[in-house]
Amino acid sequence: MAHLYVDLTPSTKYYDKKSGLTRDEWFNSLQTSSTLYVGNLSFYTTEEQILELFSKCGKVKKVTMGLNRFKKSPCGFCFVEYECREDAAWAQNLLNTSSFDDRVIRVDWDSGV
Repeated sequence: MAHLYVDLTPSTKYYDKKSGLTRDEWFNSLQTSSTLYVGNLSFYTTEEQILELFSKCGKVKKVTMGLNRFKKSPCGFCFVEYECREDAAWAQNLLNTSSFDDRVIRVDWDSGV
């Protein structure tokens, strides 16, 4: 059956215990967040490449690359923050499990905290 709407309810089961939020607070923050976690990136993927891809789904506010704490080099994940939640939902639905830089990426909701 075709869907005529975008489901804005996060479907993730992941809970970040180190966030300082309770489980309920964490999942409530996902309901209003416009931040996405992007995983399984190549270590050679640049911030500019991420911005180019995710900008196709809406206005990106900020890209934060995960860095190796010793080498200060990218380590395969980032966070993408959008101006509005609807654009983030569009990106999550469209880009999750898509191929990017010869890898299948994972795009999931993040609390943005």
